[in-house]
Amino acid sequence: MGDDLWGVAMSKRLYHKLTTDARAGIEKLLGELEGAIMDILWARDEVTVREVLDELNHSRSLAYTTVLTVMGRLVDKGLLTQDKAGRAHLYRPAMSREAYAAEVAGQVTRSLVEDFGDIALAQFSQELNSLDPDRLAALNTLIREAADD
Repeated sequence: MGDDLWGVAMSKRLYHKLTTDARAGIEKLLGELEGAIMDILWARDEVTVREVLDELNHSRSLAYTTVLTVMGRLVDKGLLTQDKAGRAHLYRPAMSREAYAAEVAGQVTRSLVEDFGDIALAQFSQELNSLDPDRLAALNTLIREAADD
């Protein structure tokens, strides 16, 4: 599948997941174990599989290979990077929690605008008009800063 088609398909799957899952925010996008692993990485910045396993095993019992597999999938998804350090591999988050949330929000927003065009933009406008004035002022500041860049 071409990059553009893969991106559209991914956005549609992402949109569906975001609108059908009762959990909040980023937690909707990651499985329970993926989320727990990412929480550890976002808190510690650099870890081995063994360190993640040790931390996770405080609250549950997992096999090394399970954590290794999930971390490998997070590398494949672009959420972690992996570097060899002697016999071990060091894992780092590829982006901050905030950057990941922004990336996902951007994908969903683009998908909504592509699928619904002006209707989606009108709905965004209505949502903006219903915001608390302080929050709306903060968003206007962000818009001005983005325009200056």
